[in-house]
Parts: sequence; C-alpha cells; structure tokens
Amino acid sequence: MTELKSFYDGFADALRAPEPDAVPSSVAEGYAHRFAIYRNNVHRGLYDALGAAYPTVRKLVGDGFFDRLAQGFVQSETARAGSLALYGEGFAAFLAGHPIRESLPYLADIARLERARLEVSTSADAKPLVAGDLEGLEDQLEKMILRAHPACQVIASDSPIFAIWTAQNPVEGAQSGKTSIVQRPETVLVTRPYMQVDMHLLTVGQTVFFTALTQDGLDLGRACTEALQADANFDVIASFAEFLTMGAFDAHFDIPRGNGHDDE
Repeated sequence: MTELKSFYDGFADALRAPEPDAVPSSVAEGYAHRFAIYRNNVHRGLYDALGAAYPTVRKLVGDGFFDRLAQGFVQSETARAGSLALYGEGFAAFLAGHPIRESLPYLADIARLERARLEVSTSADAKPLVAGDLEGLEDQLEKMILRAHPACQVIASDSPIFAIWTAQNPVEGAQSGKTSIVQRPETVLVTRPYMQVDMHLLTVGQTVFFTALTQDGLDLGRACTEALQADANFDVIASFAEFLTMGAFDAHFDIPRGNGHDDE
C-alpha cells in the first residue's frame, strides 16, 4: 500500500509540476515523451473545463491570458473533485490573490457569480414556495420563518458584477451597443425556478430582508423591520411577491407553536 501511494503521489506531483518536462520517477527511461503527451492532454482538459465553468471571466481576459491563469490555478491545486462537472471551486479565491486584481478588481467576484450559477444549476431539486401555499395563513405571515431554496445563492460585491456580467452576456435578440456601467456595489440573487438559472439584482432593502430571513433566522415581521431600517423605500408586499416569483424560498416553512398553527 505504501509503494502504491508513493507511485500515485509521484505521478500526481509530476502532473502538477510547473516544469513542462517533469516526469515521475516511476516512468521508465525512454517513456518520458509519452508521459508528456498524457500530461498535456490532462492540462488541456482542465483548462477547457475551467473555461466552460467561467466563460465570462474568459471573455474579460481573453483566451490566451485565461489559459495562463488556468495553468497557474491547476499548478496551485492540492486537491480536486473527481468530476469535471463542478471543476474550479477555488478559482475565485485564486483570482483574488492574483496580480490581475490590480487591473481587474472585480474579476474574482465575477468568478464567484459564475460559480454560483454553476452550483445552482446542479443543486438539489425542491418545491419552491408559491403564493398559493400561503392561502389561509395571512394572519400568521408575520411570525413565519422561511428557508432559502436549495438552488439559490446570494453574491454580494463592491463592484457592479450584475451589470458587467449582463454586458458580456447580452440577451439573444437584444440591441447591441456599448453599455454604460455605473461603479457601485451590487448584490445578485441566483435562482433556478422551473429548471432555468436566473439572476436578479437586489436592492439594499431586499438584500437585508432576504438575509434576515434565510441566514439570520428571523421571522417575516422582524425581517421587514430590518429591511425598512436599512431602506426606508423598501416595498414589503412587492418585494415578497418578487421573491416568491423568483422561486427563492423552499416550500417548507415554520410557524412557531402558540400562534394557531403547528409547524408546516
């Protein structure tokens, strides 16, 4: 077992080595060129998988520079998932520590947004909460505790990531042209209603409201209070309806006992 582990460790180290002519000691003399071909194919596959996972990052930096980023990322990895479907989990963190952040400070957050889109697309399926589920419970809404749908993520950034992503990925048939992007923080909700990944730009009030509900565990009444304190223009009814339409909540909710209903 020890010899086998040593063989695999040496093989993996040679695959990740920055030197293009690196060869594991287990490879017999005269077969280095075959390992080099295998190594190149492995790396090319990883670069392509990373590009497929982060297409907008690739557009922003160009194919050539993206391949150099991919090379650095692959060489920096100490472990990776066995499947390429969700490859590149640490890419955003890699970009955040790369010198590219000096010229493109928003790039790591664009990668976080694209990672969220990928993870949401493969998240567990579950019934979203819809308006019909709340019929007859109108007098209990204030004490209701909701959960985020499993195929739902929130990405907050100091940069206009939603505007940048949208400019790079225009809707098919939309009129093309230069897009004016305002430098401001943006928070994006990524959801997957009806098996289609969607993104929604949230206001300050909506961000506070959704965070209070799904992360802080507050009930609807207290979440509304938090949102109104953060944004006096927060429209409670309209925003709650929007979140329901977005498929942002899981259909399972709680109403604490003592309010006329058992937990749902």
